[in-house]
Amino acid sequence: MQTHTEPAAPGTPGADTGAGREPTFRYALSAVLMIVAILLIGSLAFQAQIQLLLFICIVALIPLVMRLGHDFERTQAMAFDSVRNVLGLIMILVAVGALISSWAAAGTIPALVRVGLLIVSPAAFLPVTLLICMLVSLATGTSWGTIGTVGVAMIGVGEGLGYPMALTAGAIVSGAYFGDKMSPFSDSTNLNAALVGVDLIAHIRHMMWTTVPAIVLAAGVFTVIGVGQAAGGAPAGEAAAITAALEENFRLGLPAFLPVAVVIVLLVLRRPAFPSIFLGALAGSAVAVVYQGESVTSVAAILYSGFTLDSGFGLVDELVSGGGIESMLGTVALFMFAVGMAGLLNHSGMILSLIRPFMRLVTTQRRLMVTSVILVPLLIALGASFSFAAVMAGTLLAPLYAKFHLDPRNLSRVLEDTGTVNDPTFPWSSGGVFIAGTLGVATLAYLPFYFFGIFSVVMSLVVAVTGWTVRRLPDAPATAPDRASTEAAPA
Repeated sequence: MQTHTEPAAPGTPGADTGAGREPTFRYALSAVLMIVAILLIGSLAFQAQIQLLLFICIVALIPLVMRLGHDFERTQAMAFDSVRNVLGLIMILVAVGALISSWAAAGTIPALVRVGLLIVSPAAFLPVTLLICMLVSLATGTSWGTIGTVGVAMIGVGEGLGYPMALTAGAIVSGAYFGDKMSPFSDSTNLNAALVGVDLIAHIRHMMWTTVPAIVLAAGVFTVIGVGQAAGGAPAGEAAAITAALEENFRLGLPAFLPVAVVIVLLVLRRPAFPSIFLGALAGSAVAVVYQGESVTSVAAILYSGFTLDSGFGLVDELVSGGGIESMLGTVALFMFAVGMAGLLNHSGMILSLIRPFMRLVTTQRRLMVTSVILVPLLIALGASFSFAAVMAGTLLAPLYAKFHLDPRNLSRVLEDTGTVNDPTFPWSSGGVFIAGTLGVATLAYLPFYFFGIFSVVMSLVVAVTGWTVRRLPDAPATAPDRASTEAAPA
């Protein structure tokens, strides 16, 4: 996933359940249905905040876990240990909040928006955004670093060109997760290859059969939408008015771009994401003081509470204002409660109890691969973390792939096609939480425009059903059930 950013899994398959007994399928299903009821009734009937509802779910789960024979201390530790595993992610969220506000005060975001408005035509904006995010993510191996830097700027450019934020976010996330999936520097790429014991480069080459068609289709759709959007785009002269307002309120020379250079260089040099992003925030603070004339006291307040512009031009004020550590606190609470709940479900054995009955239905290669396509996103939804889903699915499915004489590269590809790309599709998963908090676009709002993720899952399902490019082990018997095609698969 994101280099040095993806949190450790909130638990592993077969996690030690202490002195407790294993839950039955019916018991585990009842617990999950209770959670669904709390979330649906609370949000639809009472408009309660998701953070509150997740906290209530944790409280409601505690007695159910204790009924399995665990004492309170052990039950509490299931949730707390899972939250401790994602403290690195929480620090990144906080750093991104500081970075966004400091870059606004430094004129960095206004300068990037101004350049984008001057050089990118409205019709080409979406494919250009996709391409830029692809290249940055490929070079750095981090989708989150790409979204938190380049993505923030492109959201502003899109607003200036009259694009809906959700549509721009779809292009940003598509490009960022393409690079995350295909970069040899990405944590997810290395994790998936290591989980099933395949060579990293062989894993990347095998992914090309599904990933290249997915990104080509996504680029085509974004191009068509861009042409249509440009035809009825922003009112004439609005981009020029935005540019003039930015130039009036900020100094937009080369020093404003210094914080971007700091972050990109650190990420390319493989430095950890949290210190790299926070150093970018400090660089923005320095530029705000030295170049934009802010005081140290005001910058300190901006880092925590966010930046506010009062230019009298509403669109520009909305475009530049925001960020700050305080803006991320709700996102931090959301993720902590989601991961804590996932820890209770996993360490108590409930998730494993839910999955096992379905594994018994896998009797052919085709069923195995179709089941894999469905199972991995389901595990992300239950565990709120891609790494959790990868470890769980990899551990459960690897023996079955060997049993059906399927090359492990098929499994590592499924983990990427339906796992890595689905990290941003759930409002409570790590990617969904991060993107919504960073770009200011709700997960369900950008999801219909996350074309790369949609096409990746479709391609994975096509491969599973047809057997196209599916590799079998060299020693597989010719009578293996549901023999898959071996044509044209890369070495």
